[in-house]
Amino acid sequence: METVGEILLSEREKRGLTVKDVEAATSIRALYISAIENNNFTVIPGEVYLKGFIRNYANYLGLNGQEMVDLYRKQQLPPSETFAEPPMPETDASPAAANSGSFGTKWVILGAAAVILAAGAWWLTTGKESNPVQPKAGIPAPAQQQAPIQSQAQAPIPSPLPAQQPAKTKPVAVTAKFTAECWAQITVDGKEVFEGMVEAGALKTWEAEQTITVKLGNAGAAELVHNGQPVGKLGSLGEVVVKKFTR
Repeated sequence: METVGEILLSEREKRGLTVKDVEAATSIRALYISAIENNNFTVIPGEVYLKGFIRNYANYLGLNGQEMVDLYRKQQLPPSETFAEPPMPETDASPAAANSGSFGTKWVILGAAAVILAAGAWWLTTGKESNPVQPKAGIPAPAQQQAPIQSQAQAPIPSPLPAQQPAKTKPVAVTAKFTAECWAQITVDGKEVFEGMVEAGALKTWEAEQTITVKLGNAGAAELVHNGQPVGKLGSLGEVVVKKFTR
């Protein structure tokens, strides 16, 4: 089966295109295009960038970009390994072992019978001599003391709870709805608060006092809203975009 790089290289050569032609049309660096065609994926910084480049490159050549990404994922799966089951240990079923087991069982039965006989003889000799102690009559049982009834007037009156203050909203708010898998880095008031992959269908909101900086590795996969105003997508699929939002 052909690899992703071999398919893209073959299709580019069929169309008579150079690496520079593809770079000019897709904004993908020539270094990354050559790396993809040679299946040298370690050159590209990050899995999100790599999948976006493969998708955009394939779409430009008239291929199905998502099918190329799926093929790349299959090629990265490790081969399955098979393990031989260990042999079952052989059981010793010799006549000698069977005889020794039955002989030991007889001794156990005889020992148990001897213990039962000894216990019965001891009970016959000591059980008749012991007489139950009769309780002495004429001593009345002490009367139970009743606990004093507490006055209901002493119950404390609960103080009213303080009224809850409404939560204060910060002056800068950004909401992002992700329609596809995307790498994101979020900086709030100069401090990074999130960095990683976001799954498709996720809805994220960030708030700040001054600024919110949003960096997306797949800009076409997220629709943004700034302070209640729709911003839309910051770029196209596979494009890396950095956007700073203020008051």
